[in-house]
Amino acid sequence: MTTDIVNLCDNGAHLPFGETGSGNYGMNLGSLDGKYTILLRTDEFLKLSKRVPFPNKASVYNIGDYGTADGAASMRLLGKLIESLREHHGHDVQFQVIYEDQEVNDFNSLFRRLSGLIAKPPSYLQDLEDVFALASGTHFYKQCVPADSMHIILCMAAVHWLSGKPPVNKDFIYCFPETEADVRQSFEKQASEDWEKFLTIRSRELKKGGLLVVSAPSDNPTSTGGMKLCNENYLHMLNSTWKEFCDNGRISKSEFVNTNLACFHKGLSLLKAPFENPSSNVSRSGLRLLSADVVTLPCEVYNEWKQRKEDEGIDDRAGYARRFVSAHRCWSNSAFLAGLSGTRSKEEKEVIVSELYGRVEGIVGKMNPELLKDDYTFSFVFITKE
Repeated sequence: MTTDIVNLCDNGAHLPFGETGSGNYGMNLGSLDGKYTILLRTDEFLKLSKRVPFPNKASVYNIGDYGTADGAASMRLLGKLIESLREHHGHDVQFQVIYEDQEVNDFNSLFRRLSGLIAKPPSYLQDLEDVFALASGTHFYKQCVPADSMHIILCMAAVHWLSGKPPVNKDFIYCFPETEADVRQSFEKQASEDWEKFLTIRSRELKKGGLLVVSAPSDNPTSTGGMKLCNENYLHMLNSTWKEFCDNGRISKSEFVNTNLACFHKGLSLLKAPFENPSSNVSRSGLRLLSADVVTLPCEVYNEWKQRKEDEGIDDRAGYARRFVSAHRCWSNSAFLAGLSGTRSKEEKEVIVSELYGRVEGIVGKMNPELLKDDYTFSFVFITKE
């Protein structure tokens, strides 16, 4: 890891985990590929997409996939979208898909997947002609494409990442409900400001009548009236194990404090707030909220474990733990690397962080998956530009 990349991580950038070009994200979180069609209620999404004006059929239809990672999660959905739009607008229309992510993203895996070198999920480029895929290695808190150029922009499970280093949260690696009230308020303030910034920039990029679709990990109300955060159990295990590393001298107190996931789960009220204020920068930019909802999606790793137990009689808890931790390590690994002191070598950091995930995998392997079952709750919004 170069000094420049270390600095990016220290400022909240997410460094992909796994060998470049291996498609690691899609292999471990590829189950999201099928979930997107559920999350977006595909029929509603495709119906709205056909309302986006496209009067000049000789021009190019532009679709953005923001926060794409390696493209696995959106592959099938984009194929369905293009097929639907082509049926609606005519088979001679040319499409351009612009994949956006930060500059340290694993674009190698994205293009290997698009070309078919990584076979699953299958690339729509292998079946559809006159479709062209490009990448924008620009953080989505900046303008990523020319103004007034995009017909549709998708951003799925990415806007929970903050634009920079989060507020100091000395007792936890994440903004839990038990985080001190003033610290939590600072997180929420930063998340709200980031959301408004994200929206106003997307307004510049969208054409009039364009469609913006965003989903974000959200809070999940429990039967007792409290809040169960998506992935809460897992995040608490990471937090308590990292705290043990600190208490045992494996890492320093300052390293624990410096380990802070630069994300905040945006609930429905936070996502809707800028649209409810007619004088907000978002409202004045011309963006209007079409609909907003919350969807809870089942944990695919749990379903795989349960299916095998029922079909084959095999209670593979070690396999469950391995899959569970691997999936979540994709997005959380870089926060722990960034938290460790710059006086440590790259190799030493990687050993410590691998030890952390190994310890957590051992804990998960001893747990009943029924108690850990990790359903995902998302808020999602459909937005248009007037």
